[in-house]
Amino acid sequence: MKKTSSKSIWLLTVFVFMVISLFAQTEGPKMLLDPILVERTVRPGDIISYTLNIENEDDFNPLTLDISVADIAESDSGSYEIVEAGTTPYSVSRWLKTNLNRIVIPPKSLREVEVTLNVPRGISGGLYGAVVLTPVTGQIDEEGALGVSEFVFQMASFLEVVIAGTAIRQEAYTAGFDVGLSKDYMFLKGEVGDDALVFSSSVLNEGNVHIVTSGTLQIKTLDNRTVARYPLGGGRGVILPGATVSLMTVMTRKLPPGDYIARSVVEYGQRRPLISEVSFAVKEEEVSVETNEYAELAKFLIEPSEIEISIKPGAFRSAVVQVTNRGEEKIDIESRILPLVYDIYGEILPEDERGEGLDWIELSPSSFSLDAGRSRSVRISVRPPSDSVGAHYADLVFRSSSGDASVEGGVSLMILSGSDFTRKPSLNLVSMQEIEGAINFDYILKNEGNIHIYATFEVALSRLFAQEILESGQILPARSQEVARMTIPLDDVPILPGAERLLSIMMPAELEAGDYELLLRLDFEGDEPVVFRTKFSIGEGENNE
Repeated sequence: MKKTSSKSIWLLTVFVFMVISLFAQTEGPKMLLDPILVERTVRPGDIISYTLNIENEDDFNPLTLDISVADIAESDSGSYEIVEAGTTPYSVSRWLKTNLNRIVIPPKSLREVEVTLNVPRGISGGLYGAVVLTPVTGQIDEEGALGVSEFVFQMASFLEVVIAGTAIRQEAYTAGFDVGLSKDYMFLKGEVGDDALVFSSSVLNEGNVHIVTSGTLQIKTLDNRTVARYPLGGGRGVILPGATVSLMTVMTRKLPPGDYIARSVVEYGQRRPLISEVSFAVKEEEVSVETNEYAELAKFLIEPSEIEISIKPGAFRSAVVQVTNRGEEKIDIESRILPLVYDIYGEILPEDERGEGLDWIELSPSSFSLDAGRSRSVRISVRPPSDSVGAHYADLVFRSSSGDASVEGGVSLMILSGSDFTRKPSLNLVSMQEIEGAINFDYILKNEGNIHIYATFEVALSRLFAQEILESGQILPARSQEVARMTIPLDDVPILPGAERLLSIMMPAELEAGDYELLLRLDFEGDEPVVFRTKFSIGEGENNE
């Protein structure tokens, strides 16, 4: 999901509230507001301000607006709704002020409203609200009419504030995962008909700051064959504290009759995503879906989500994680140990492609029950072999199942065995292609050391000129001329020992025939940077490495 920018958006968000009457009509105002969304990261005690630009597009009539501050709530579809100021636990309305309460804008004119936020001390997490513009209209009073209809149009500029340096808590759960048909969704029937499959993963934000979600749906057969993979989405992907938003995918492709498993993976800014599964069946005689009834999905919290253990080879160490049941029903939890493995794109591999876990790691207890609101300590015991030197990585998975649905959580475990750690990257060019206005390079970065790598690339493209002797006898030495330069930060997924990562680069440049060199400087965590060089030639429309 792309995040909405606050810098260049001209959108009209209209909330209509109607007082029921009869026999009257009205037309909404012609106006534009910028920005429609303001996002800020601040610190306690800060004072921030910004300007709202309001344009009256009417050619003949002035526009009078009342300006007020309101709270916002979020619907199941991910859209914001205006609610009364001071009614939400994350309300910003007490500290948000405007320099005007009413404004008159002449025809075809632009006016500005100054907004100021005094960030309070002693508050953590996020604050949310809106500046609301309400057109002022005259009272309609038609003699002899049975009644009148008064339409009030409102436009809002939304504000999302994160208070940095405070106790920010990102805590989210899968509240439900459903499979149904489009005939049960009125807003979908007209677009895709009655028989499309609809997958809906509801995410509940129980933290104190908004989260940004990005979901993936995977459909598999019972024998673990992947059938399809789709994105899951809802609105901008932003979920306010306390809100539940459904991330949906509509599948118009018809599945063969049979039994399937739908797996939802929702990233929300934490190291581990929200993972849930539900089984469903497609009937043969008609397009229909059967899902068995199951209880509310389990909500459990695992702390900490990451553990690092330093140990001598052959020695014994342990650590403890706390599992807490945040739901209202008793749950059963089972655990297992898997290798932590990422593919060439930095995506974690499916469980069946990761192999066996490390047999010298144990969890105790490996399975247990938890009453509502209760916690349980789980001990992680490690004893690496005496010849085991380097970093080892494991994925400790905790699963709770209820009927045909299940929810997963877990811990990322890093074990540093010994004290001799080496980061050794290597880079190989796998393809190069000249396109109009640019040249593409694909490299494979491999970690040949024994501990993970986080890296950033600085890339420079230069044209090479050979030594030249002029007719006058003057010698021009060989030289290079830089054509383009860029910095490429890798994502926050580590490159583990022995693993490979694809690095794709597009350098915008109009390249003439000649010799070139691409320089890549790799900076990684305190070690000396490494420089890789790739020379190539361009001539007669062909690339020659």
